[in-house]
Amino acid sequence: MHLPSPLFHLPREVRDRIYDFYLAYDHSDFEDSLRPQLVYMGDIPYSRPLPSLMLTCKSLYRDLSPMVHGQAVLRVAARGWNDRRISFGVRGVLRFDRLEKLWLLVTTEHPNWNSWLSFFGEVIKRAENLLALVVDWNPRPVDSADWTGRINVKKEDEFFDSLAALEKLQVIQVYGNISPRWTSRLALIATRAHVVCHRCRWWREPGLD
Repeated sequence: MHLPSPLFHLPREVRDRIYDFYLAYDHSDFEDSLRPQLVYMGDIPYSRPLPSLMLTCKSLYRDLSPMVHGQAVLRVAARGWNDRRISFGVRGVLRFDRLEKLWLLVTTEHPNWNSWLSFFGEVIKRAENLLALVVDWNPRPVDSADWTGRINVKKEDEFFDSLAALEKLQVIQVYGNISPRWTSRLALIATRAHVVCHRCRWWREPGLD
C-alpha cells in the first residue's frame, strides 16, 4: 500500500501555489511555427509531454489535471526583421474547447497585427469555455494620427470585438504599456468581467531572467 504524499497534507490553496511554480512556462516550452493553422488546428492534434509529477500517481494526476489541460500560452515572437512566428506553450494535448485560461504573449516591438490577429480570432472561436485571459503586451503605443495609426485602430477594434465574443469570460489581466484607447475599451469589458491592468511585463525575455 502506497502512503499518501506529504503534499496532500497541505491546504489546497498552498498546493495550487506550488503547482503554479512547478508549471511555470519556460522558453523551451514553445515550438515556433510559420504555419500555426496547420500545426495547432490541423487533423493531427498538437501535443507536448505531460509534466512528470503528474504521472507519478493518480492523486497527483487528478490534482494537476485542471491546470494542465485547462491552460495554455499563445506567443507571438520575432525571429529576424520580417519573421513573425506563433507558438503555443501547452502540456498534453491542445484542445481549445477545454481551455479555461489563456495567456496571449506578444513580444514584438510593433503590433504586427496581420501576422497573428486572424489566428487569434480562430483560437477565440474554439475556446468558447474560456474564463480568464491574460494579455502580456510588449509593442509600443502607436500614434493614431497618420495612416499607419488609423490601420492600427481598426485592428485594435477587431481584437477587442473578438474578446466580446467570449461570453463566459470572467477575468482579463493586461500587462504592459497600453494606450488610452486600450484603457477605454477595457473599461467597456469591465462592465461584464473583472479587469486588472499592470504596467510591468509578465514574461521575461532571454537575458532578462
